[in-house]
Amino acid sequence: MRIKIVTAIYTLILAGIVVLADFSGTRRLLDFVGDIPYGDKIGHFILMGMFSFLLNLALQAKTFRFWKINFLLGNLVVLAVVTLEEFSQMFVGRSFDLTDLIFDYAGIFLLGEAARFICRTIAKA
Repeated sequence: MRIKIVTAIYTLILAGIVVLADFSGTRRLLDFVGDIPYGDKIGHFILMGMFSFLLNLALQAKTFRFWKINFLLGNLVVLAVVTLEEFSQMFVGRSFDLTDLIFDYAGIFLLGEAARFICRTIAKA
């Protein structure tokens, strides 16, 4: 139950960050990320990866089978949300960045798999 609460809180914080980034008046609050070498890319990897990690833990690494491959349901949800958000940037005065999306996807898959590993380890114990 705690992981579901943590996931909900993290989702709200992440949504707040996206809203801050989407509005030009508040965008300056996130300028410090540009001062960190590769800060934007690292941020995408960590923020979306943690979203995937927490959601997959909350869903107990539930999978969706497609073409003999078990995809993590949490990963699919986060992939859909992140992809829509990145493309939506073209309509709110920001620019679509394929590299950001690649770092999002890398974080989603790697940290999603970490959640799967943790859930399997706990199930075996």
